[in-house]
Amino acid sequence: MNFNIKSASVLLIFVLLLAACSKEKSDLSIKAGTQEYNINSNDIYQNAEAVAFSAVLRSSGEKPVETEYKGIELKTLLASLGISAKDTDRITFNASDGYRVILDMDEVLEHNNVYLVFERDGEVLKSKKKGGSGPYQLVIRTDPFSQRWVKNVDEIVIN
Repeated sequence: MNFNIKSASVLLIFVLLLAACSKEKSDLSIKAGTQEYNINSNDIYQNAEAVAFSAVLRSSGEKPVETEYKGIELKTLLASLGISAKDTDRITFNASDGYRVILDMDEVLEHNNVYLVFERDGEVLKSKKKGGSGPYQLVIRTDPFSQRWVKNVDEIVIN
């Protein structure tokens, strides 16, 4: 078998393309009016305002579970990125699977309520592709049944 530099180059290019295609996307799109912001995961994961907090996860047919999350309050995230939600009535959270939840701004502005989380019980959320609920999940602490929590958030639209 004659393995030359050309063959090695083709193989290397194939491996690099395969690695690039399998790399997880953990960026977030935020649309505010006519502006669109593509937020890098580091802007969220390493944000100084990210906090750990407890919330009760309720799944149908299962007992409620006190769960530790790490994330950033949505209003704080928007402010830290310089994104204005002024004159906004609602915010839409879209998931990669098409699920969508719309929240009134009053609920978003409520203290310690609406969070974009990236860790659960000390582990970074995996993508849906890897069987997880991330890379980001919407957690609404005052939602008594966790019904409006959104897994796999990939877009936030400020209406």
